[in-house]
Amino acid sequence: MQRSRLILQNAASKAAAAKAAGESAAAVNHLLGFHNKLSFDEKTTAQILSSRNSPPLYKPLYHHLDPMLLKPREPGSFSYLLHHLQSSLSGFYSICTSQQSRDEFLHLTARNDDDRNDNHGDGEDNTGIINTFVLNQSDMGFMKVMTLYQDLSSPLLEETNFDTETEVRQFLTGCSFALEQFHTIQADYLKNLEAALDTLDNSENEAEEEPNIEEDTEEEKEKQFQYKFFDIAESDPESTESALTSMLSPEGLDRIFFDSAMYSFVKNMSGQMVEGADSTTENHTSLAELPSDPKVMHACLLSARVEEIEASGRNDGRHNAEDKDPDAPLEDESLQPFADRKAQTVLQLEVLYDLEFLTNTDDSKNNNNKSFKSVNVAKFETCINNNPNGDELQWRLCSWRPAKEFGHL
Repeated sequence: MQRSRLILQNAASKAAAAKAAGESAAAVNHLLGFHNKLSFDEKTTAQILSSRNSPPLYKPLYHHLDPMLLKPREPGSFSYLLHHLQSSLSGFYSICTSQQSRDEFLHLTARNDDDRNDNHGDGEDNTGIINTFVLNQSDMGFMKVMTLYQDLSSPLLEETNFDTETEVRQFLTGCSFALEQFHTIQADYLKNLEAALDTLDNSENEAEEEPNIEEDTEEEKEKQFQYKFFDIAESDPESTESALTSMLSPEGLDRIFFDSAMYSFVKNMSGQMVEGADSTTENHTSLAELPSDPKVMHACLLSARVEEIEASGRNDGRHNAEDKDPDAPLEDESLQPFADRKAQTVLQLEVLYDLEFLTNTDDSKNNNNKSFKSVNVAKFETCINNNPNGDELQWRLCSWRPAKEFGHL
């Protein structure tokens, strides 16, 4: 009898625990769904852009639709270390065996007196394409210098008639201004997002108080955030959405959408946590202290990467029938027309830059704006051969991150 009672007690406790766990999981799921009021599609930006019926704002490249075609080399990874080891050894060998290679190396590392900025003309300033003074301080040391030289000497650049010295110098001349504009527009975009979320909260409160108020159609409600973003970019060329679309690659836009989702979640979570508290409690989840007046003080070329990328079955949509129907006949890719599958040559340049910015505070009387500096790395890319967006050279920002190579995490 005692044993039966113990068994029943254990079963009851387990059932109660399972019920409590289920209720907790349901509460968490409800909480996440409630707080992230912006609806996001699980598709990537490249997939959304390629599926739009209207004239495309940007035609994604092969590696945008299939990121495995161009895997990133993250600092500290094995592929990063292996690439530097192989390229630096190849660069050393080339310099030791060829006078032409030695002349090219000296030319790329030489200072250009015509482009020297008198404001930054200290002894550490080096306006060469390869800034040896800065690169020697990286995690790879002089290997970073030799790797950059070897990558800028890629045969693919010669095959596409790419004028490395002229184009890269022009790129370095304009990238500082481009980065300042990006950080300014990014701050404006997030401030507009904050205002839109506040308007959404107010409209929901008004709808609860006035049941007869007109609401958006179901189609507009179910439209995900990314589609609304591109609709605004297409209809309003002066909007921040249009500016971001014109300066960012699909990879960069994915980062913008991720930041938007996280900020939406944090803002609404913070607003719910203070709800029901003291009436004097305020929600301080605001972008009032967002960096403003960004200035790029120094910029130098950190790395270069040029790859020839072939189309794959994953990004040209030829195997959709096979994926949906296992009994569908197989197709031989070699028999497909080559005109639609031309290889694209993609060039990616990473830039190390010092960003100085201010943070605005509410204490405007005491002028308490603080100045901060950060060292970041920005990656730009362009397609120099078989570009579906035209033959004109178009640099787009792919990513931005702290300079891990120099210990900035």
